[in-house]
Amino acid sequence: MLNNSQYFTTGQIEAQIKYDTHERAKQLIDHPIYSSDTKKLWPGFAEFISTRPFFFLASADASGNCQCNYRGGEPGFVVIEDEKHLSFPDYDGNGLLHTIGNFIENPHVGLLFIDFETSRRVKVNGKVTLLDESEQLKKYKHNPGYDEAKRVVQVEVTYAVMNCARYLDRVKGDNTKTRKEVEALQV
Repeated sequence: MLNNSQYFTTGQIEAQIKYDTHERAKQLIDHPIYSSDTKKLWPGFAEFISTRPFFFLASADASGNCQCNYRGGEPGFVVIEDEKHLSFPDYDGNGLLHTIGNFIENPHVGLLFIDFETSRRVKVNGKVTLLDESEQLKKYKHNPGYDEAKRVVQVEVTYAVMNCARYLDRVKGDNTKTRKEVEALQV
């Protein structure tokens, strides 16, 4: 029976036992690519993330009410600072600031990076620091998409794993669009 709270919460362990996946979960975490250290970005993860033109972002307010959003830009807009930190730009958008407001109340975040052509996915959980002072922003201005950023979201990685691609259908052809192409399609 899996009894490793270092990698799983009590609820996750309970679900794994109830649905008889605890041995499979342990094998995944013990896989050599992780070397049992899921608290950092392994080189393959970092390289994959830095080539993605988008990711999905999950946040929650202080009461645990969740939001899921999309973030996109030119490949390289997610900056891998080191094996424990990544950053991405945040723009003024519609001004509702749901995600940023959530981060102020609850700094925990989940990021999901997907390549629909290969079905590869990487999940990163972490803790956010908002960088919004002009001196802080100067450090990032040379990166793709940071010239218009109102703030930079820096994530301290607390958990990074390959996400199961078992039921993700591959997308055929080149469906990748730049931010400007996507904006032109919006009404």
